[in-house]
Amino acid sequence: MNRTRAVVGDRRPPSRGDQQRGRIIDAVVDLLETTSIAELSVTSIARQAGVGRQAFYFYFESKYAVVAAALEQVWTELDTATAELADYDFQEPPAPFTIRMIDDAVVVWERHGALLNACLQARPSDPQLSDLWDTFLANLSGKLATFIATLRDNGHAAPATVDTPALTHALVGLTVWTLTEKWALAEKSTAPQPLSAERLMDATRAIWIASMWGDSR
Repeated sequence: MNRTRAVVGDRRPPSRGDQQRGRIIDAVVDLLETTSIAELSVTSIARQAGVGRQAFYFYFESKYAVVAAALEQVWTELDTATAELADYDFQEPPAPFTIRMIDDAVVVWERHGALLNACLQARPSDPQLSDLWDTFLANLSGKLATFIATLRDNGHAAPATVDTPALTHALVGLTVWTLTEKWALAEKSTAPQPLSAERLMDATRAIWIASMWGDSR
């Protein structure tokens, strides 16, 4: 699912030789490991990137535009991680295939966990981030709904409901919640927890398999 999406406030779209632009995005990602989006400043981003404020504003009109550009890169990675949905041929059994697709997406999420969790917290205050987030989740849910509906119509799957768009939206939402909880549990790793992060992920995988495949797995 290759898409070109414009990021508002990104004054110079990426080009092959644009190292400064890349350093600015990397600086924001690094800073979000310890700083919220609200606490970021253009000065701290420019300092972390090793560029001047003038160079920052050459590429981006605000810190939010940089965060949106970083988020767009993550969505591209997640698109790639789920690309095999388009040509699944049953050479791999349904349950292992589903688990692998989920786990490939989880790897991307965890690689960018600080950025994604910061964006989740900032969504209510930033319409552009909210729009990017909602658009991506809608596109991912749509891709999954098409995949499940095709399998169902060919007699290869028995999903939990005929309303596949609602089913995939619910499954994606569940997975985002699980990953957010997993991140929160990691942040509180010294305190005793009633449920481990891996138990939550195991339950999420099981719900995906049962909901998508039914007795066809």
